[in-house]
Amino acid sequence: MSQARLKEYCDLQASTISYLVNDLKKCGLIKDAEQEQREGKVGKPGNLLALNNDMASFLGLYVEDNWIDTYWIGIDGRILEYKREKYGENSVESSIIDTIQYNMSAHGSIKGIGVAVKGIVQTDGTIKSGKRYGNWDGKDAWNFEGLANDLKKQFSEIPFIVENDANCAAELFHYNTKRIYSNCVTYLLNQMPFGIGCGLILCGQLYRGGNGSAGEIFEKGGLMRSLAGDRNAGQQNTETMIQAVMPHILTTGYLLNPNCIVLTGSCFEKITDQELEIIRKMLEDVPVKVEILSGQDLLNPAQGAALFAIDRYAADLVGEVTQR
Repeated sequence: MSQARLKEYCDLQASTISYLVNDLKKCGLIKDAEQEQREGKVGKPGNLLALNNDMASFLGLYVEDNWIDTYWIGIDGRILEYKREKYGENSVESSIIDTIQYNMSAHGSIKGIGVAVKGIVQTDGTIKSGKRYGNWDGKDAWNFEGLANDLKKQFSEIPFIVENDANCAAELFHYNTKRIYSNCVTYLLNQMPFGIGCGLILCGQLYRGGNGSAGEIFEKGGLMRSLAGDRNAGQQNTETMIQAVMPHILTTGYLLNPNCIVLTGSCFEKITDQELEIIRKMLEDVPVKVEILSGQDLLNPAQGAALFAIDRYAADLVGEVTQR
């Protein structure tokens, strides 16, 4: 946008906007893009400004049972590259480090990294996560307790965000919808490998709760564990997962009264129109708007993790500038 539009948007004096823009240009974070189109308007067209992806880009990783999704995005949020790579029997942590090292050498402008994990990331940095499923004889490879500290030691010059995958999906939905919903609840329903998570955006911010586990789903009867056991037998489908999580959805809908509830995840990756219609009927009693994101609209937590990294970088940058 132009400096004039920035002035209107930020409600600041033109001289203040000019001062700030010049500072950001000196840092290389803003560049001149092109002249704005002013058809039918009088006056000299202004130069449009754009964030400079060549100066600052970010990585987002989503760690699954046997693969890692990696998004490389610019500071303007644009996706520059996406990859899914399997890592076999290597340890999860070493695979994360290898992926980061490769991308750091390939992309010299990386200023922050976000990692989405399918576990509870507590406020003290402790990560509580379940077992890794697959052909590893029940090997428990999800020991992430020291992951954040290990990454900081390995890559001391790069700030890291480690966050729950459903929280990352919630942040991505919030971003994709231009933050029009100040209160929304996102359910991440994954079929292969199995997983059910929930992320909360309340009053325009991610809500993590007192210890970081807000939104987690507790189910006493063992149905969730049964669904996890059925996944390899081909007995699990999206409808049964919706039935299992329906009490939580209804309670959340009435208790929090969000603007909308979002359902996404690999359960909806190849779902048919007929199945979608059945699920929509199942959700008719939910007291708020429900959006189902399927196919190309699925929310990948890796991209949300990268957005968290951008937010951290921007906050740190503002903090440095205000202290000068």
